[in-house]
Amino acid sequence: MTVAPSPGERVFRLTEITSLSTDVRRVVLNTADGAAFFYREGQFVSVRLPDGVQRSYSPANACGAEGRIELHIRLLRGGHFSTWLSGADRTGSLVTLSGPYGECVWQTSVPTQAPVFMLGTGTGIAPLKALLEKALSADGLQPITLYWGGRTLDDLYLRAHFDALARERAHFRFVPVLAEPTETWQGQRGFVQDAIVAERPSLAQAVVYACGSPLMVAGARARLVDELGLAPSRFLADAFIPAVVTAAPTCEPLALTIRAHLNGEARPLAVTAGSPLMPALAQAGLLAGVCGGQGACGTCRVRVRPPWLERLAPPGRQEARLLRALDSLPEHRLACQIAMNTDLNGIQLDCN
Repeated sequence: MTVAPSPGERVFRLTEITSLSTDVRRVVLNTADGAAFFYREGQFVSVRLPDGVQRSYSPANACGAEGRIELHIRLLRGGHFSTWLSGADRTGSLVTLSGPYGECVWQTSVPTQAPVFMLGTGTGIAPLKALLEKALSADGLQPITLYWGGRTLDDLYLRAHFDALARERAHFRFVPVLAEPTETWQGQRGFVQDAIVAERPSLAQAVVYACGSPLMVAGARARLVDELGLAPSRFLADAFIPAVVTAAPTCEPLALTIRAHLNGEARPLAVTAGSPLMPALAQAGLLAGVCGGQGACGTCRVRVRPPWLERLAPPGRQEARLLRALDSLPEHRLACQIAMNTDLNGIQLDCN
């Protein structure tokens, strides 16, 4: 059984599953109707399984007209998607996709001679691979350096592919980095951000794309801006946050009043002090929250009613940029960026 697609969703058929490493699978999806599916390289999509569970992944291939996307999925012990994917032959299964989401995309406003640096860990290589394919297909000569880090060599499951690409393209350089290498390893050791800082490249005019673990993304942003002079606006990032089960909160809940746009009636919900609004709204089925609180998809956009809007801190740079891209009203905010406190007890808002 397949969940019927909602407006804005597309049905895809799973056509291929192959092993890239011990715990990473290459999953190929094609639109069920054969029509094109458009996205910008570096963006991500939300995949909804037949039982309704959703997970987000970035296409690892450049966008084409054939309606095909390639995903790199790491199998996690006990993970819902991992269990579904490995439990039987899923070839031919239908899933629904929404999106694309995210702004970690190729910056066309940057001068063509500006050097590009890509930093990835684990399956964070997927969106970087798509960005790289798109950039190299344009036949430009913009210098691009890719740093890809893993714990062991098995984590660098596309190493041969990038090695070959570096031999073919003089303006592309590949730097593999291992945190726990064997004694015979001849490459860089440690963390990805340490590798680029050790080389001390000039980043005054550079653009950096970082995809992978939140710790790597945060560490790279701080070090490249503070130590190497990278302009903050030229650090584009997408941090991969795995789905986890969080412990039930123990502090006293605050009353939250929501006016759902669907029926216009107030619906009270309880949230916990210090927690964001988004999980409570998503659990109640009032919004999607596809990106898990990264402020990258816009699916948790809400309309905050006065006087509550005036009690919120102004939106940060990333939230404000996404709201502008969504042609939002001044009273629109992202629920994932609103942390509940006593001043917001009883807040009223409309879900889109």
